[in-house]
Amino acid sequence: MQRPDLKSLVSISIIPSIRDLELSNMCSAPSVSDRGLADSNGTRLVADNHSKLQRRLLSALILVMILPLLHSRIDARGAEQHQQMIATTNSFSDNKEPVPFYEALAKALKKRKIKLDDICPPTNVVARRILEEYGAVYVATKKVTPPPVCIFTNEDQVTRFQENAGFEAEVMGYDEIELQKEALKQLKKARKEAQQEGLDITPRDGAEAARRNYDDSVRLWKSRFDPALEHWLTEGRLTTEQVARLRSLPLLQQIAEVLELEKNGVYFSKDLSKSILYSIAAPGTSQHIAMLAFDVNEFENPRIREIMAKHGWFQTVLSDLPHFTFLGLKEKDLPKNGLRSLEVNGQVFWIPNVAGLMHPGVDK
Repeated sequence: MQRPDLKSLVSISIIPSIRDLELSNMCSAPSVSDRGLADSNGTRLVADNHSKLQRRLLSALILVMILPLLHSRIDARGAEQHQQMIATTNSFSDNKEPVPFYEALAKALKKRKIKLDDICPPTNVVARRILEEYGAVYVATKKVTPPPVCIFTNEDQVTRFQENAGFEAEVMGYDEIELQKEALKQLKKARKEAQQEGLDITPRDGAEAARRNYDDSVRLWKSRFDPALEHWLTEGRLTTEQVARLRSLPLLQQIAEVLELEKNGVYFSKDLSKSILYSIAAPGTSQHIAMLAFDVNEFENPRIREIMAKHGWFQTVLSDLPHFTFLGLKEKDLPKNGLRSLEVNGQVFWIPNVAGLMHPGVDK
């Protein structure tokens, strides 16, 4: 937008006034014979013209004072629009296709001097499925320690890992929670920010919202597994013999059988509508065991989700709405770390970008 010329505006306002006054004086000058009769009228006319000139001068002065203010507002508005254009351009430039998860994972593990085959053997189909569902923790910041295996098989393994990784405790409300040091540090920052806005971040289901042990994971698995068996037996989708056999299987084989049944719509989640992996982790696989997960009471509040993300906490387990995972990364950097966004129930989940991976009960 071209700025108005102040000098031209002022001259436009003033010059006609002066010319009007001169013309008026010329026209009102009486002849010698009429001078006596015109004295009173001439005096009044001159006074009127002076008054007009004063009004014009006042208008010009007001313009001189106001126009710089108008210019500043125009400049500010233009700058604001320019910044909006830059922000829009940046958002488009940042909106890149996510890197394939296994590509990003290979780089992350190399930095940690870990081999993928050591944590998730390629021949172990269940372990690979767990990695592709819960594997976001392996691309987290180097300030935290991911689990050395995709599936812990006993309590001793879990205890050794948790002692080596280290963790700290914090009382939130009436509950004491435990997380890896950096994860807890950022959670406390997030909570402080929320409280400054009159909000809060609190643990869901007490201390279990954070660190869990192996036995916790087995107990929670059974809380989904056993009721689902009874349901599908009643529905006629499973026979008595099948139910008895499933109950008798070793845990790893039991997990494999459940995941196979879910391919045919026999789901084991709490609401029986989706894979059990989106309701509760299989024994020994939980991000809570890694002490990098926290279940939030206030997960439905969009502002809480924003604050959590600002401090490196993201939802990474599909359909598990209260569950947040500490990655310690900026949201804009998640795609280049092999994660893609997927919206479920109005909330955004960042999950491993694995081509062709199906999500039983969630993919519609």
